[in-house]
Amino acid sequence: GGGALMLHFDGRTVRAFDGRETAPKAAREGMFLNADGTPVAFMEAVVGGRSVGVPGVLRLLEMVHRRFGRLPWADLFLPAIRLAEEGFPVSPRLHALLARERYLPGDAVARAYFYRHDGSPWPVGAVLKNPALAAVLRQVADHGADAFYTGPLAREIVARVQAHGGLLAEKDLEDYWALAR
Repeated sequence: GGGALMLHFDGRTVRAFDGRETAPKAAREGMFLNADGTPVAFMEAVVGGRSVGVPGVLRLLEMVHRRFGRLPWADLFLPAIRLAEEGFPVSPRLHALLARERYLPGDAVARAYFYRHDGSPWPVGAVLKNPALAAVLRQVADHGADAFYTGPLAREIVARVQAHGGLLAEKDLEDYWALAR
């Protein structure tokens, strides 16, 4: 998900592409204010679905790939799919970050992935695999960015965001397009 900006230089011309995330259509002025008009605390605003925008990075990458890509789209996903399937060892840095993280353990899916049953983070060297991510990447590799922005995956994304208080709607994802600037 997320957003991105990209510059492309072909030896003669620099082109700019905008795949930044956008606010959901239901976003309104004041959605990050308390009832008395004061701003909500930073972490309250950031953690949860309220801060989730319409992600643009996949539309951006697909647009740029169609214009300038040389390798087959699906081949670009193979290293990430392999890493998600085979896993990677927890680094000392990741372990330390997870040990002091306050909000991630509050999400059942994240907790199940990053933490042991006793609530402690996986130890350094433990191998984290993510078959669900591999499945998503395979869908995007096989069907393009539409696999992310429409259909079952889009519905699942919207449901998760809304379950955490967000305003993202399926139509927001469906209507998103990256821009050449």
